[in-house]
Amino acid sequence: MLKNLSPLLSGSLLSALDAMHDGDTLTLVGSGYPENTITTPVVHLGDDTTTEAAAEAILSVFPLDNASPSPIVFLDLADEPYEVPDVAFAVNGIASDAELRRVPMTRLELDPFVELARSSSVVVRVGSDAPPCAFLFRRGNL
Repeated sequence: MLKNLSPLLSGSLLSALDAMHDGDTLTLVGSGYPENTITTPVVHLGDDTTTEAAAEAILSVFPLDNASPSPIVFLDLADEPYEVPDVAFAVNGIASDAELRRVPMTRLELDPFVELARSSSVVVRVGSDAPPCAFLFRRGNL
């Protein structure tokens, strides 16, 4: 293990993150995400890993895009325009802390989200029992 790195950041995940370019996207999915829609390499972080823990580990080394009006997109399955899932609030706070700035997020319904996720460079899957959730992180430069 490397000093000051989360143990969730495996060699395969760090390698995948390092291979990404500015503007590429990473998709973080929970256990309820439709498996048949994933077309890119998947890094599994384990059945007991939460979405929040995975986001914190990833965003500790992954720079978010500064130029994009919304470098994070989350999958919205709630059908309530003013209701944001707790996990989305948590991930937004984690991203803002990691970036030392407010990080705007956009919500998308399943079909447009899946369409964007198909072009992701890597998919990170967690196995938490949280409600189905997924996020797209757009990479920026350091």
